[in-house]
Amino acid sequence: MVTTRLDKRLLLVALGLLLLFVAFLPATPSHAQTYRFTLPTYEVEAYIEADGSVTLRYYMVFQNDPSASPIDFIDLALPYANYDLRSIEATIDGQPMPEVNDSAYVNGAELALKNLAIQPGAQGTVIATVPGITDILFPYDQPDHDNYVNFQFTPNFFDSEFDRSQNTEYRMTIVLPPAVGSQDGVYYVPKRWPGEDISEASLTQDNRVYYSWFTNNADVHTEYEFGAAFPASAVPAGAISAPETYQEPGPSGGSSGNNIGGIISGLLSIPCFLVIAGVIGIGIFARKSQQQQSASRKLQYFPPKLAVDGKGIRRGLTAVEAGILLEEPLDKILTMVLFGLLKKEAIKVVEKEPLSIQANEPLPEGLYDYEIHFIKAFSETGKDKQRRSLQAMLIELVDKVQEKMKGFSTEETKAYYKDIVRRAWLAVEGAETPEIKSAQYDHTLEWTMLDDQFNNRTQQTFVNSPVFVPYWWPLYNPGFAAAPSAGVTASPGVSVGGGGGSKPSISMPHIPGSDFAASIINGATAFSAGVVGDLTGFTSAVTNRTNPIPVSRPSSGSSGFRGGGGGTSCACACACAGCACACAGGGR
Repeated sequence: MVTTRLDKRLLLVALGLLLLFVAFLPATPSHAQTYRFTLPTYEVEAYIEADGSVTLRYYMVFQNDPSASPIDFIDLALPYANYDLRSIEATIDGQPMPEVNDSAYVNGAELALKNLAIQPGAQGTVIATVPGITDILFPYDQPDHDNYVNFQFTPNFFDSEFDRSQNTEYRMTIVLPPAVGSQDGVYYVPKRWPGEDISEASLTQDNRVYYSWFTNNADVHTEYEFGAAFPASAVPAGAISAPETYQEPGPSGGSSGNNIGGIISGLLSIPCFLVIAGVIGIGIFARKSQQQQSASRKLQYFPPKLAVDGKGIRRGLTAVEAGILLEEPLDKILTMVLFGLLKKEAIKVVEKEPLSIQANEPLPEGLYDYEIHFIKAFSETGKDKQRRSLQAMLIELVDKVQEKMKGFSTEETKAYYKDIVRRAWLAVEGAETPEIKSAQYDHTLEWTMLDDQFNNRTQQTFVNSPVFVPYWWPLYNPGFAAAPSAGVTASPGVSVGGGGGSKPSISMPHIPGSDFAASIINGATAFSAGVVGDLTGFTSAVTNRTNPIPVSRPSSGSSGFRGGGGGTSCACACACAGCACACAGGGR
């Protein structure tokens, strides 16, 4: 019996050495591959679910080098934790991934692109979702956060020999479980991260705490480490792993030490020797991707104390202030300010893309503070200065709305202004003639913009009828020649809260309704893209001031990675993910 066991050990050693020898043999011409690429966009999201499992979503835009080989396989390294290979969903340029297999090269999945391979010089977008990852939460032993658990994660990275990225737009987001309170989360200062310690700390639309890091100065061959901690009560006790019981399991709980690669790694102490050149990476859904629009966030501008209702309705808010109360996207708020100033003849548009405006001197009397600040913001030179000035304007606007709401019922007031929006559209859509419809639309424009279906309703309202363009139309459309015509006066027919400043009379020529609708909608879209840019990042600069989430940072001495049992959580969660990513660093 002893001889038989010894023979088996010798056989395994011989097999390991043979595989090692084969791995280092020069590739034959038919199999030789040259991988070289950049990643313009790389985004990762980790959702910690209520049951303690983690869902990883990856979004990667991959630019293949013109002289490189096609990208026909992608090895997606996963943490040394439990997951089901069959649950992984992946696409390449919106088409289902031809095959998802167990990878022979990394602890994770092999995505086989086959006939959808990314060709030399071409760009491809790979999106993958890995749900139900368990055994990835560990105790957190910071003395000021008893009974907390932590999640540490290193996203996939590539070998610097193959990844030539230098200015990748890189975003990492960790979303905490639903039961975590807005004051309870803790984030770690990321390791080796070239960006800010934190880019966003706020709430998702469904009130989940999240932390997000973003920079356009990253690469995808550095091991960045991110993490967060939260009360253990937010997840079942059984979802928290003990550090001393940690193993390195493969898919569905199988131990990576049970396969040939694990045996050879143990024998030779080189766990990544089979890594070959190439590509890995899959990235998370980005709020930018229209394919994953459902994951985009509408951030909350106000702290929870605003939800403590007073009594009665706060009347007299302008449409812009009502939009702030309703927490509409900030690009929409700024577009409303733009059109309000055009209607007051305070500005004119010099160029639409990128937006450039010029103040009309002297400015009309009675402008709101936020309108004056808007004009000043556009007098700044450079987009960055303009954005910062607009963010400062919005922070002040949110603070003023919050002050105005003191003592009033938030819910009743929101319902009141939603009803104004409803009635404004009824007045437009119910107008009996094109002249009155045009006048009514002009009069209530900022209010109708608060409707979520503004674009669709504008198109449907004017698609088959002419529009008598408003008096301010030449100010909005540079080069538009205003031919005088008989004026038509229409009664608005709907009373709205303060923000008027409009003139219901029409004294301009008419244009096809479809052209009018396209000009309004496309102008707003171009404004958002050209001035606001990354909406999530733009908004977070506001919400971090108006509705900050208190966060605790580990002391510099601990490096932010202490774990249970006196050791480091790198030995548990973070290093587990890191080891997986390290072994996959070359990819395929």
